[in-house]
Amino acid sequence: MFKSPVIPSSHGFGIWFNKKEKKEYYVTPLTNCNLAFVQNINNKYKEVLLANEMSKFAKSNYSINYRDYAHPLEERYGMFLIRFLNADFSDVLSSYTTFFAFYGTELLKEYSNTAKKSYDYSGNFFEFLSAVHKESKDKIIELQTQIKDCVDFVYNLDNSEFYKDELSHIKFIAHALRNDLYNYTNQTNIYFNTLFVNGTDGLKPNLANPTKVRKSIKDGKLNYRTSNIYHSSYLSNIVFISLEEIAMNTYVTIKKCQNCGKYFIPTSKESEIYCDIIYYEKEKSCRIKGAAETFKKNIGEVDAYKLYKKTYQRILMQIQRGKINPYSEKATYFTQWKQKAQQYLKRYKKGKLSENDLNEWMQKSVDNFDKYDEKHI
Repeated sequence: MFKSPVIPSSHGFGIWFNKKEKKEYYVTPLTNCNLAFVQNINNKYKEVLLANEMSKFAKSNYSINYRDYAHPLEERYGMFLIRFLNADFSDVLSSYTTFFAFYGTELLKEYSNTAKKSYDYSGNFFEFLSAVHKESKDKIIELQTQIKDCVDFVYNLDNSEFYKDELSHIKFIAHALRNDLYNYTNQTNIYFNTLFVNGTDGLKPNLANPTKVRKSIKDGKLNYRTSNIYHSSYLSNIVFISLEEIAMNTYVTIKKCQNCGKYFIPTSKESEIYCDIIYYEKEKSCRIKGAAETFKKNIGEVDAYKLYKKTYQRILMQIQRGKINPYSEKATYFTQWKQKAQQYLKRYKKGKLSENDLNEWMQKSVDNFDKYDEKHI
């Protein structure tokens, strides 16, 4: 009879991925300091957010939250990597609120002797975290810089002309080899993921048959598409594994939010320009608030909108004064231009089109209209 894989859950950090469902799962001890374990309607398991914004550590002692591999924490595909890229490791509080609140301090054992005593430490949590941060800060920032350089190169975020048309996964392999990033794999244990045959969710392995397996898959109780489980106490190793998982997936890209500048992975279309990253439970993402607020605040200042309004009024006046026959093909072309221009303005309003792209399209479309010659239709 199958048994659960013996993977440590009381120490270290275990992570695995599901490409099809765009999810990742992890197990590690977390210090329950201002944490909210949220049950998202789209998730099977809970995800971690801050309960609210933090300006300080409210008290000294906090309980430890342990998970097991039958009840992991869940988040969107690539979120570990994205949070690491965006984290602010400059001080203790920002390090916690932007990264270590979600993933604990087990991964800091690579850089900190104090972290190795993590759960034997019975004193003040802030003092403990301060000591860990002091010992590991420089190394973490150095690692973060390395990973950012790789991501910027792979996804053309550095605006470099070198290899900009090359496939992203090819660029990743080349960069990783050239910069010895594959060295960040030597402190990781890899476990074959047998979680889907462990008899959880009512499917008993010794009674399994094709009919029961098919039904369990259909009901979402059995999932055989997840990756192997990667377990380590080295931050560099888990970061690189997450980076490789994303970079080698040709259906995924990484961009920078045009509102806050953070790295993010578009969830539906590559044309998305605003991120959906949040840190605390009731926070609104740039995708929800940024696009509408930016449009509302700046629409009168956007060159494309000014040009649209000016051109619309000019052509409408020409039609009303008889300079353009309202039944002509040019008038029909004007109607089509107006509708398409409004569609582009709506895309900008929803955050699906950048201001530069909108301005460029609007100018080109107006130039084409002014050059319109019915004889060449």
